[in-house]
Amino acid sequence: MLKFNLQSLKRQSLLAMMIVLPLVFLTFLPISPRPFRELDLLAALYQAEVLGNHEKAAHYLRLLLDDYPERVEWWERLAFHELEAGNITQAAGDFQQAWQEEAISSQGLFALTKILLELGQPDRAVQYGLILVEREDFPPEYFPQLIEVFEKANRWDLANQTAQRWVELQPQNSEAVWTAAVLQAFQNPEEAISLLIPLSAERGEQARQASRLLEALETAQENPDPAYQRVVIGQRLGEMGYWNVAEQAFLEAVRLLPDYAEGWALLAEARQNLGRDGFPELRRAFELNPVSDIVQTAMALYWRRQDQPTVALGYLRTLAEKYPNEGRWQVEIGAALAQSGDLVGALHAYRRAVEIEPENAELWRSLAVFSASNGFDPQAYTLPAAQRALDLDGSNPASLDTAGFVYLQLGKWEEAEQFLQQALKVDESYAPALLHLGQVYLEMGRTSQAFQPLKKAAESQDDVISLTAQRLLQRYFPGEAIQP
Repeated sequence: MLKFNLQSLKRQSLLAMMIVLPLVFLTFLPISPRPFRELDLLAALYQAEVLGNHEKAAHYLRLLLDDYPERVEWWERLAFHELEAGNITQAAGDFQQAWQEEAISSQGLFALTKILLELGQPDRAVQYGLILVEREDFPPEYFPQLIEVFEKANRWDLANQTAQRWVELQPQNSEAVWTAAVLQAFQNPEEAISLLIPLSAERGEQARQASRLLEALETAQENPDPAYQRVVIGQRLGEMGYWNVAEQAFLEAVRLLPDYAEGWALLAEARQNLGRDGFPELRRAFELNPVSDIVQTAMALYWRRQDQPTVALGYLRTLAEKYPNEGRWQVEIGAALAQSGDLVGALHAYRRAVEIEPENAELWRSLAVFSASNGFDPQAYTLPAAQRALDLDGSNPASLDTAGFVYLQLGKWEEAEQFLQQALKVDESYAPALLHLGQVYLEMGRTSQAFQPLKKAAESQDDVISLTAQRLLQRYFPGEAIQP
């Protein structure tokens, strides 16, 4: 009954507004020989807007502008309706008309900037974006999106300047400082260091990220070679998921040193992670130095992505022979063998890895995850490997998450939840544990509790984790899911 009364009240309020509104408009519109037509159009416009019918709202606004061309502020309103209706070319024209009439807000100018980029006009998008940066009424929360516009237009200098402007306006905003530091990392490492030092002294995930990037920058500074510096910085940025910025660092490295094979190989890796081919850069790297460890590793990764693990195995076995005391190459061989369908051979490779380095918790975690994911005997392989990782590095959220994942795979939900909760106590933003905890709650039928960890996991820089979480959100929470 309460719901019915509220709906009735809403309908009465809407009816009253539709009756009174034309009289209000009449107060502001000039008297003309045709007042009733304008009143009808205004009422129809208001009704279309209330109902969310953007096509009709745009139609009525055009009719009104024909009669009242002096009402230039309506151009932006019209443009937003066209944009909502999906008519982006028309919206662009209307926003530009509002610009010419000097009747456009920062929100409207920002919308025009994004539309022009989408329409394949990056130079014009950049022109309007530059105007926005200097506007005093530009909302600070739009800075990340404007920076993204400049990045997509391949104007990294302007992206950097915009980030610095954001810091000037909001010096206490940690997101602004972090964004500026990331963009400065390959362009001006010393400035990036000055931004990261106070950020790394705080608490939380962002402080840990700042410390990781700061470490790479300081390591890079120890070598006077600027090309090498860019490679070190780019590698760390890539590890952290900032492949678009890493690509720029590697581009700068090969610009400074065109015969830098490792720079070309890492540039290829960055471009593959950004969804591009990268093979021309990889071929260039191989021509320059075919025996380089980085080049051979990049080759192996490339052929695995091309679903040709047998080709990748040739490079990986060469590296394993070259470094017989490093178990990580056996893990890579195991992954390639599993991709080729040889699970038994893959298991032997993972076991060789921990035999080579029995004190390396990361290798034990890899064995546990592989064994659990492929259904090998839990008592013989999976649980002992997970326990060994905990014995070696039990305070690491990765080891706790591995144990949680193993119990998740075994269908032991309560044990899985306990380990995953412990992992998140160590690091509340650890994305793998967030994803796995959400999956545990779904398996236990505690669906509502799964939403928050899945939502946080969907925001991860790790594409695999993010995409998996997004799909689960779309399936179980279709009205609230984060879109990819």
